[in-house]
Amino acid sequence: MIFELSREELIQTFGEERVHQAPSETAQAAGFSGETLTFLTDTGLPENEFISFPELDGADGGFRPVSVEELGSTWNLPVAAAHWVFLGNFEISAIVADTRTGELYQLAEGIMRPVPLHRDLSSLVHTIRELSKIVGSLPEDYEDDEELIEALGESLDALKSEIGRRDPRPFSNEHCEWVEIVTNIGAGMWGQGQQD
Repeated sequence: MIFELSREELIQTFGEERVHQAPSETAQAAGFSGETLTFLTDTGLPENEFISFPELDGADGGFRPVSVEELGSTWNLPVAAAHWVFLGNFEISAIVADTRTGELYQLAEGIMRPVPLHRDLSSLVHTIRELSKIVGSLPEDYEDDEELIEALGESLDALKSEIGRRDPRPFSNEHCEWVEIVTNIGAGMWGQGQQD
């Protein structure tokens, strides 16, 4: 994994009820193995205002495979998409995982091709966690506070650089939803009480 994260750290940031672990049998049945399987079953995936995940441990839990036959006529999908499963959702796009490599892609209608999102789950979760901490420290109305906006821009740039040194994917494509989320945070649109 690119970033070291523990379940305890995620619970401290998000609360236990918002950190979802996949049952080992469910993740293995979907094709996950190795470090990705361990991360899904031991560490888990945190849900917040940026991203949502299905209930992986409920009665209807499971990973739904990407149907290449269904999407292939309208989407430009690679052959590897036969090994992809839906993992979660941003507000306007889906997150899929390659069960063989652990790499993550974004499927957003409009461009009709996958956008590389993260090299592994730890990069996704680290990004969610660090942006959540930044947003959690912001007041409700901060868009008119020029000093705060300037300092926030510096913090966001530093975070993008820190993540980009290890995983260049999250902020390198203009169609990646992280780019829009970070832009909106920096513009004053994600303060306390504005996330829902």
